[in-house]
Amino acid sequence: MTTITDLSQILQQLLIDDANQIGRESGFIQRERKFNGATFAQSLIFGWQANPQASLEELCQSARVSGVTITPQGLQERVNSEQAHQFLQQLLVKGLSYLVQVECERDDLLKAFTGVYIQDSSRIELPESLACYWQGNGESCATLKLQTVLDYCRGSLDITLANGRAHDCPLQTIDLPKGSLRLADLGYFKTDVLKTLSQEGCWWVSRLPVRAGIWQDDKVISTLSWLKQAPNREIDQLVEITAKRLPCRLLAIPVPEEVAEARRKRVREAARTRRKSALQEETLTLCDWTILVTNLPSTYSADEILCFQRLRWQIELLFKLWKQELSVDKWRTKNSHQILTEIYAKLLLALIQHWLLLLGCWEEADRSLVKATKVLRKHAFHILATLRELKLLMNTLELILPTLARCTIQKRKTHPATHQLLARPSP
Repeated sequence: MTTITDLSQILQQLLIDDANQIGRESGFIQRERKFNGATFAQSLIFGWQANPQASLEELCQSARVSGVTITPQGLQERVNSEQAHQFLQQLLVKGLSYLVQVECERDDLLKAFTGVYIQDSSRIELPESLACYWQGNGESCATLKLQTVLDYCRGSLDITLANGRAHDCPLQTIDLPKGSLRLADLGYFKTDVLKTLSQEGCWWVSRLPVRAGIWQDDKVISTLSWLKQAPNREIDQLVEITAKRLPCRLLAIPVPEEVAEARRKRVREAARTRRKSALQEETLTLCDWTILVTNLPSTYSADEILCFQRLRWQIELLFKLWKQELSVDKWRTKNSHQILTEIYAKLLLALIQHWLLLLGCWEEADRSLVKATKVLRKHAFHILATLRELKLLMNTLELILPTLARCTIQKRKTHPATHQLLARPSP
């Protein structure tokens, strides 16, 4: 478990020692006149934490807090360079090498698992001029993809930067502790991966792709054909899926008509975005069902497995937090190098903010990361001003972080939050 003392030392190591070393090694800092690697990174990270839409003039104010007096024109010259964003990218990779996590005593449905690992990706669409750095697909010439794995229980975070055209399947996370639960979207569905997880003693829950068939009478039939033969509307049955005959438990639950219609609308819009002229009728018909496959035993009810699947959206909420509260996909410039500089600085901010949230409120089941982020924004310059003195930094974090535990969401009766569902006894 990471303590405030540990985190303070990690912040100093990353934002002072590592930043200065990488700044020199990357060629960004050749002669220290105003900025060194540390003060440059600190100015951008905490300046954008205080205001994600900060102008160059406002960033000069955060630079002043870090001990540097510079004009907006002077800062413009530094952020709009290839060496600047290469330096921050390397610093981000270094930051991701540090392990920051907490130990939470769970008393809910997740207590039986050694960890709950949620994997997904998010995209940042870039100007075409940046295709030489991050290649897109047919929709966009330049796209940066954030491949992310979140341990929901301990809060540890891993991010891999990838080209937008890279498929999710090859970037699987399968080296997980025995007894852990793995949740991932359809883009990560791969029979060999699920089989490996089962062999290593890991649990998994996944949606079933339309293309995946089900074995019946020594042949594979389509999922829709199999569902039509089922005697009951709600299905919970052991099956073998795909040509590799992966044994698993299949759950199929019909959804209300308004939910099915909303799904069909999203499927049609996605097909238009991908410029697919026609949709398979089977795809639209299967929108009437929620279909999951898992290797969890029958001791877990269908309601509990649905709750685990819903937990996957926690990583989507994390992406939403980064984009709406930190503006990692927004910038106030048309300069290509400056755009990448801002993106990498804000991703570093997302990582550091996540560490602060872990120690501040992750142990609270009803935590509101949005509210906690707004609190941290108010203290951005306070943290920056004490960063160089370990004892002062520790005192600052000991003062600020406990207040985040009061940032909670209200209980809901009609549409219970995920933590409420996890806390319910098994039906």
